[in-house]
Amino acid sequence: MMNDSFLPAFYEHHQRIKMGKPLPVSHEYLRMENIWMGFYGLGKFETYQFLYAHCISLAHLQEWMIGLKGETQIQASAIAFSQWSLQQNMPTVTASSGHSLLNESQWQSWKEQGFIKISGLVEDHLCDAVVQLIATHLGANLSAPATWYQHHPDWHGLMLQLYQDESIHAIRTSPVIRLLFEELYGTTSLIPNPEKVSFNPPETATWKFSHGRLHWDVDFAHPDPYYIQGLVYLNDVPENRGPLTLVPGFHLQFDEWIKTYPDPHEAQQVMQQAFTGTPVPGKKGDAILWLQTLPHAASANHTDQPRFVQYISFSKC
Repeated sequence: MMNDSFLPAFYEHHQRIKMGKPLPVSHEYLRMENIWMGFYGLGKFETYQFLYAHCISLAHLQEWMIGLKGETQIQASAIAFSQWSLQQNMPTVTASSGHSLLNESQWQSWKEQGFIKISGLVEDHLCDAVVQLIATHLGANLSAPATWYQHHPDWHGLMLQLYQDESIHAIRTSPVIRLLFEELYGTTSLIPNPEKVSFNPPETATWKFSHGRLHWDVDFAHPDPYYIQGLVYLNDVPENRGPLTLVPGFHLQFDEWIKTYPDPHEAQQVMQQAFTGTPVPGKKGDAILWLQTLPHAASANHTDQPRFVQYISFSKC
């Protein structure tokens, strides 16, 4: 059995939701769950899918976790989470890393625009490994376009719910990516979030891109105005290959905008009508980070090759 005091609370919380008897959820619980999943390297979609579709007991959840990550890794994660939990009641000092990736001009751009692109942050061979993983998982032959559009239960829109592989882990835990997030957050107390990947093939007469509406990924019940989202381009993404689009600088008016439209759904609808995203093309290995208060979206791919992306983010702990 795993020695983890949070695991029963996590299981019970989702069991109550599954049974239609949820209890009020505090911001602290949501923060703890997010950090807990980060320590174990569990993707939210894969975990919730198991909990709600298959899980029959707490022991079954533990078995699934061990099967996914291996017993050695699960035990190491349990120890690391326990040590972190014990430290939460102790005085802490938020410290920066003492290193610097960003120059003064980049910092100024981050403050004014709310996003930043760092070129060549991830090595080519790391990007290539995740591209191959995505193609293999989808059964896509990169030399045979007809294979790019096959249905797969893990491929939802552009998002591929794939979290567990050494190639993904290598980018997720890259020291230089961590350093970038440490600088932007101003602290070394971070844990990587287990994020998904993305596959955006070219439009065809029978496959049309339908996911380009600007949006926010903000939990309006528990908003965090300085939460940073990010991605790595795993292949070259010119302006016509479905790059990320953003509304630069919108973070500076986000609070007033939301006050004007108290219903977040209405606020987003009006924003979609009022703004057009600016594309952010890039090369293989480029990382783009943005504040979650920036409206953003993917865009249609009009080239002859797919766009490949790995998402990256960290949580403050």
